[in-house]
Amino acid sequence: MGFQAILDFSHPLDVSLLDRVAQVFLTGAGAEQAQASTVLAQFQEHPDAWQKVPDIIENSSNTQTKFIALQIMDKLIKSRWKVLPAEQRSGIRNFIVGVIVKVSADENALRREKGYVNKLNLILVQIIKQEWPHNWPTFIPEIVASSQASLSICENNMVILRLLSEEIFEFSAEQITTAKTKELKAQIVST
Repeated sequence: MGFQAILDFSHPLDVSLLDRVAQVFLTGAGAEQAQASTVLAQFQEHPDAWQKVPDIIENSSNTQTKFIALQIMDKLIKSRWKVLPAEQRSGIRNFIVGVIVKVSADENALRREKGYVNKLNLILVQIIKQEWPHNWPTFIPEIVASSQASLSICENNMVILRLLSEEIFEFSAEQITTAKTKELKAQIVST
């Protein structure tokens, strides 16, 4: 069926083909489903797959394909974030924030795509853990200011802050340094 074409990273990604591969993986059967599974795994493991994420997020019509893209991004943030150049980290951060704002600005989309938005929020929290406070000292004032744009953005920002506070207050011993935890607690309390 030509699923292998999504593994050619020397050409622009055919997002509609990736959508079809994901659909076959979810609903297909037999050899075709097995092939889709193998190709998707190879795509996700490719070291340059993360560079295709914006194209997937912006052009995919399949929520499952978008989840695959976000899994790729999550893996990048957890394993290779610190080795990326600052411009790329900033670009990724701004892209994720932009997608979250776009989806959460529409109250109906926020409700309809709750799982997708939640995964985006979790990705943002992973970025915050890596970038704040040194590379993103304005995060707390920015999220507070953006909350004034609309009720649905404010609602989603509260979810982001809840997720972040869970990381700080419940899981911080494993994830975030003590100094970073104290600084973030102080900044949240003072805002």
